[in-house]
Amino acid sequence: MHTDAGFTLQELLLSLFAISTITLLVLTSYSRPDPSHIYFMNDYLLCQSEALSKRTALSYQKGITFNSMGHVNMGMTLHFGRHELIVHLGNGYATLR
Repeated sequence: MHTDAGFTLQELLLSLFAISTITLLVLTSYSRPDPSHIYFMNDYLLCQSEALSKRTALSYQKGITFNSMGHVNMGMTLHFGRHELIVHLGNGYATLR
């Protein structure tokens, strides 16, 4: 007596189609995270340290200016999607949340 214990070519193609369709749906809904807040924080600290080392005032983007002591001209909160960067007035420290 002969029994069919394996998959036929049609069943194999149908299962591969289903797996590839599900994979495409999952991959197209995936969004890459935005690292702009990390790049901004790195550039912020670099500009602040440059102002300290040169002992001169430097302007940075978004209206931030560092004096010769590395302090900022005004405190502010900058929003980057789900993250926010809090620039503290006085010492120029920045907190990323």
